[in-house]
Amino acid sequence: MDDELDLGEAAAFILGERPGLHEDDVWTVLNELQDPPVRNADGMAVDLITRLHPGIHPRDVRTILGEWREYARLAVEDDWD
Repeated sequence: MDDELDLGEAAAFILGERPGLHEDDVWTVLNELQDPPVRNADGMAVDLITRLHPGIHPRDVRTILGEWREYARLAVEDDWD
């Protein structure tokens, strides 16, 4: 696998794990950040997203970030497809 995560696959994974999230919110977070931030940068990421897109709830941004990191972790495993 190459170093870049597929945003489409990431969005599908996140929406599959958290069907209550709005698809537009998931895509907004993924497109704004392009890569999942390290866990200790969540506060900055949440602040950035909610400033640029005030309609997105901070709780949803944190949920998206957590699921995105999980997708990234699984995507690098040899046996995950």
